[in-house]
Amino acid sequence: MLGFRDFTPVSPMLRPPTDTRFDIRPDPAGFSVRDLATGETLIIAKVRQCGLSREDAEHTAAVLNQAPDDASRTTH
Repeated sequence: MLGFRDFTPVSPMLRPPTDTRFDIRPDPAGFSVRDLATGETLIIAKVRQCGLSREDAEHTAAVLNQAPDDASRTTH
C-alpha cells in the first residue's frame, strides 16, 4: 500500500498534457482531491477536499474531470 510520502508532486510544466485536471492523493487523514494545474488541494464551497474516503475522493475527481455533455451549453 502506498503511503502519504510515496507521491512526489510534479511541476505542471513537466507534466504531459492531459484532459485530467483533478487527481487524488493520500493524505494523513484519508485522501485529498488535488488540482493538477496548481498543485493545491481543491476547495469546494469554502471546504478543502482533504481527509476524504478513497471512494469520495475518486468520485469527486471523476465528476470534475468529465467533459461537458454539450459544449453549446457553456455560459458566457
